Amino acid sequence: MPFAQSANSMDMRPKRWIQEVVESPSFHKGAFTAKAKRHGMTTVDFMRKVLGHPDEYDVHTRRQAQFMKNVMH
Repeated sequence: MPFAQSANSMDMRPKRWIQEVVESPSFHKGAFTAKAKRHGMTTVDFMRKVLGHPDEYDVHTRRQAQFMKNVMH
């Protein structure tokens, strides 16, 4: 998805997109939090670390961190 999005493309997203993702069977609630705890960090701090140093983490962890960032905004 491109970084710059028009207002029209944002309107195409379902209004409950977060709930749809979280309710998906492939979503593992608490997985990112568990990773953060294993690193001795809060989820927000771990998210910032992952996004700040993406080469140090696998693609799944990077996607989890990006999802968290998207949910927070």
